[in-house]
Amino acid sequence: MVKPDIDLDNPIVKKAITYFQNKMITALNVPQRVESAVVPIYHKPKLKRKPIQVGSGVLVKIKSEYFIFSASHVFDEIGSHQLLTGDGTGSEVQSLCGERFSTGRGNSGTHRDDPIDASVFHIQSSISETLKKGAITLNDFDFLSLKESKSIFIAAGFRVKKSNTAGNTVRSRREGFPSIEIGDEDYSRMKIDSKIHITLAYENQTLLNGIWQTSPTPKGFSGGAIIRVDGITMNPGIVKNSEYKQLLTGIIIEQRREKNKEMGVLIGTKIDIHLALIKNFLPGLVVDIDRHIATNRS
Repeated sequence: MVKPDIDLDNPIVKKAITYFQNKMITALNVPQRVESAVVPIYHKPKLKRKPIQVGSGVLVKIKSEYFIFSASHVFDEIGSHQLLTGDGTGSEVQSLCGERFSTGRGNSGTHRDDPIDASVFHIQSSISETLKKGAITLNDFDFLSLKESKSIFIAAGFRVKKSNTAGNTVRSRREGFPSIEIGDEDYSRMKIDSKIHITLAYENQTLLNGIWQTSPTPKGFSGGAIIRVDGITMNPGIVKNSEYKQLLTGIIIEQRREKNKEMGVLIGTKIDIHLALIKNFLPGLVVDIDRHIATNRS
């Protein structure tokens, strides 16, 4: 199915599409430092023989402490069960103990109607060296207070459809979808707070090899990463000399499909919220966090 409002044979359109796709390819080829920190999150319901995936999370190390940043509604599904994760390579599922810091529940008593939907899981049990190695640090966070002009972002996570479990082992496939941030007028029209949220365009159809194809449904991406690729911009008037680098900007909480001519989007909560939760519950890490924020925003 071809979108009728775009003439794919128009030379100007062809040139614009080529420019856009080349930028996206460049972004996807940047070393996946932040993407490698994204892990699948599982739990094992009663009467089930094997774990099922309920979302994604991002491994973070601050000083000597390890955390998983995710969406609170992912933990609603886990309930009182232990958090299970893995590296997706067929290794055994790891059961993690710890404490969770979250934003407040919505009127429903759950986080399904919590517009911020942020949780930080403070790991207090041993984890594998593979997971430790994958964890990102504050040096991998996006602390820019002002928007970069037309930056390219990547939404990364594990889709439930691509997640397979066999006994206590998991083989999952991490995926990354490139996009750009919506405009200020879109934030206002869609009633999304740009101070709290980072929102990417995610339409029902995407152009692949000159043909419109249905975009994958990112079920399982909740809790995954929204990553800004520093050094790459869609603005042809800006030339960046810095090395390309992935930076964690937000944690995915919601997808809105296209409806009634309204654009489709992926919404994330900015990592400032997650860091504020840590500062509130673990004041011993405040100085280290504040120092990084001040240095990177100056």
